[in-house]
Amino acid sequence: MRMCIGCRRRRKKEEMLRFVRSEEGIVFVHGRKAVHGRGLYLCPDISCLNAARKRNRGIDLLQSEALLYPFVKGLQ
Repeated sequence: MRMCIGCRRRRKKEEMLRFVRSEEGIVFVHGRKAVHGRGLYLCPDISCLNAARKRNRGIDLLQSEALLYPFVKGLQ
């Protein structure tokens, strides 16, 4: 179980997106492979991304929230 940084709900990690900033500074979505680095979990929903941005939760960790948008549902 992991907690979404936006809505703070707990879900299975398979249901969530994991974003990682590696030592090299590369941001990517984690698949099933174990990747080391600072990261966060986010529900694949625009409302969770907006809540995280509004409350400044973890978005600064990744330096650029624009990289998160292609992976989140509900974007037009």
